[in-house]
Amino acid sequence: MTNDTQIKAAARKALMAADSLYYSWPIDQQERFRATMDEAAVARVDAVLLNEILGIACTAEKADEIWSDLPVSQLNDLNWAKLLTTGIGEDMFYLNENMAENTSLLDFDTLYDYDFDSHLFQERANKEEFKDYSGRDYYALRFSCWARLIVDGRFHYATLYSLANYLVVHLEEPGSEMIQTLIPHEYVDGKNHGKREKGGFLWDIKLDAAGQEGQLEELQRRWYDYLEQRWVELSRSFVGDAPAVFMVDENQDGELHRNFIFNNEAALKRIRWRHFLSDCAQINADFSVVLDHEEKELEKARHWLRETHQDIVRNFDPRVVKLKKKRKIIVAPGAFDGLID
Repeated sequence: MTNDTQIKAAARKALMAADSLYYSWPIDQQERFRATMDEAAVARVDAVLLNEILGIACTAEKADEIWSDLPVSQLNDLNWAKLLTTGIGEDMFYLNENMAENTSLLDFDTLYDYDFDSHLFQERANKEEFKDYSGRDYYALRFSCWARLIVDGRFHYATLYSLANYLVVHLEEPGSEMIQTLIPHEYVDGKNHGKREKGGFLWDIKLDAAGQEGQLEELQRRWYDYLEQRWVELSRSFVGDAPAVFMVDENQDGELHRNFIFNNEAALKRIRWRHFLSDCAQINADFSVVLDHEEKELEKARHWLRETHQDIVRNFDPRVVKLKKKRKIIVAPGAFDGLID
């Protein structure tokens, strides 16, 4: 494993390769360059980091391809060095999300500014795609965000949640497990699975629930709707609370990972990207609050699943079949390469 000094030295060398004048610029110009680096400069950075961190000599033109093919076990030190060439602010913060063309994190002062802009984008896209779309009210962080930053001098991965989103996400797995208990099922190969067609092969996986496939699909559909509605209800319930962020570490496999969970829109407005950790510290709250909410939501969800399952058992009519468009899925050869060790 590369030590901290080597990682920092590699990042300095990479920034010099990106632009030889980098260290002659004022601090704000350096930060702007890191946040808005063009593809050619990124490629030069990546080539230097591959050589300095892993000893892989390559041209800038080949760097992206080589980087993409590396196993996850070799990425942590590379990502640390890469963060030092791309991050902004006190914590070298980098948001690992797609941005509109000619847009960077520096175009958004606060987490709220970014999130509300993302909400407006989603609303425009939905209205264009679905003519009968009626719109959705804004609540904080409907979708979680991935990020990277430096915490206490160490490279960290991070996930940014709203409290409502965090609670709903943590209902998904226990809910699926309970559905499995209520209606045991598995996915099995269909008769056409694996057959070659049009340069690929057919993906034909069937649900087997011992004759209760219809009941299972109805329960799963209602469960999905429950989670969607619960997110709205929870978001609405937290709107008037004092702004707070709850932090918890979920380190694994030698990687440092921290979750940041913001309770509402007011909390997002308190968090400036360039002062992320110091602003979080100002509204930091005890994580036990999240655990209390999680316990209550889990019990409520289990009760709902039991009641809903009983309703389906009493009222399900197998003669009433919801129409579904048939789809033929063709998978290209090698599509799953690298997903299984």
